[in-house]
Amino acid sequence: MQAPFEADRTWLSTIALLSSEGELCQRTASSQVRPMYSEGHFRKCAIRVLERKGQTSATVAWSDATSCCYGEQLWRRCIAKKAGICALSGQAIATGDIVFRPRLVKPAPRNIEAMILATIMADIPAEERA
Repeated sequence: MQAPFEADRTWLSTIALLSSEGELCQRTASSQVRPMYSEGHFRKCAIRVLERKGQTSATVAWSDATSCCYGEQLWRRCIAKKAGICALSGQAIATGDIVFRPRLVKPAPRNIEAMILATIMADIPAEERA
């Protein structure tokens, strides 16, 4: 029989896989382990804006062979709390810029530190869904 803590983690992982957003999460050794993105890292990622829901959210397909793959991930508009790099354009992001970030769910997505500038997101035509 599994220990209670392990059973809870297994159940939460199952629910995450069955969520309505269709996100697939890889388990990590620790929920605190998050990749730190540097300039040029996003060139290795395949990122597509699938759908925009008004000015406040978007559905993004994110594929990074080294850490994660999300077929449909909900991103929300917010204010950058720290400096970073725009995943789509490679432009610098300053603290206080308006950006889109992956929605925080449990377990935290592996790309939770990623950001897309809102000005870049607005210029991208969303792909038609079949």
